[in-house]
Amino acid sequence: MTAGRDLIGTGSSADVWGIDDSRVLKLFHPGVIEIPVALEYAAASLASDIGVAVARPLARVEEEGRLGIIFERVTGPTMFAEMIRRPYRMWPLIRALARYQVALHGQVPGTVDVIPDMPTVMAHRIARSGAGRDVQARASMRLASLGTERRLCHGDLHPANIVLGETGLFAIDWSKAMIGSPAADAARTELLIRFGHGGQSGTPAPMRFARALTARWYRFCYSRLSGVKDSTIRAWHLPVAVAWYKGQADLRAAGLADYIDAIARERHIN
Repeated sequence: MTAGRDLIGTGSSADVWGIDDSRVLKLFHPGVIEIPVALEYAAASLASDIGVAVARPLARVEEEGRLGIIFERVTGPTMFAEMIRRPYRMWPLIRALARYQVALHGQVPGTVDVIPDMPTVMAHRIARSGAGRDVQARASMRLASLGTERRLCHGDLHPANIVLGETGLFAIDWSKAMIGSPAADAARTELLIRFGHGGQSGTPAPMRFARALTARWYRFCYSRLSGVKDSTIRAWHLPVAVAWYKGQADLRAAGLADYIDAIARERHIN
């Protein structure tokens, strides 16, 4: 299955193998069902069709019982890897991430069949959240009060899902894509920057402060570049955070549970 190929990346759900200079194969781990694979293929295809810079999907395949997608090959490091290697580039790169996301949200996708609607997905995730019934109820009420739009949203856009290609930024991993509100997608990215990849041992206080500051910088850049009000993005924090939190130890250690508790009771919104 992998003879003659180089393993060039691995993640929680898939391995990426180089086929040749122009193509790669994303081969999902055994047990991954068809729905997220079909969603990633459909969302990445739609993004490419409306002019967004992505690794364009070429074909769906199955090898030895594992589902896969063949993509155009985009060469370059991830934004996250570049930020680790050259920390002084972090804030310009975060601004570039915001600019990419604004461009994505500026495109109107037209008729969409496979990609789910954001309100439906988020309502389902909030109902299954580990945040507690009272907080779930507050998040559901907030979700219902917020308007929605029909724009393509990546759903998991953060520096590790951005490749710095030769011609610019390219988003990968579209398996959580939705059709919905750009402000919600921006709020999701902000919270990923702030609380993602925390580790079960927790995040030291100085790192928490740095990540919170970087997340605010992202929100400022997105708001400034898009014209979406800062308060509109912040209004999405509660439903987005509650939908994300299922009691994961790493997110609890990173401070997401405490943050949810605070914004649910409106002690602070930042």
